[in-house]
Amino acid sequence: MNTKDIIAFLLIEIATLVMAYAWLQRFVYNPYNWVIIFCLLIVVGVAAYMILSVNSRLNEMEERMESRDKAIRVSIMTVEADLENQLHKLNHNVESAVTEINRKRFM
Repeated sequence: MNTKDIIAFLLIEIATLVMAYAWLQRFVYNPYNWVIIFCLLIVVGVAAYMILSVNSRLNEMEERMESRDKAIRVSIMTVEADLENQLHKLNHNVESAVTEINRKRFM
């Protein structure tokens, strides 16, 4: 995980703690029920981790797709250069044959 992901994770956890504390304060009977706060922290922490995990996997997939795209571009350029060379050779051979035919025709 990147530093940015860790900071986001910590901010989510702190916000969850504050939210749980504020939510539990509105009840008169037991405003400091730490079991609920702890469980809420775990649930939100796991959800945040899952979101960050999906984000990192998507980034990895994007990097792999970009590298494949670059490889395909290089392959296409290579095929294009080879095709151009073969067409140049074919054109040269055709010109040589036409020149030879014209030379024999006028003899």
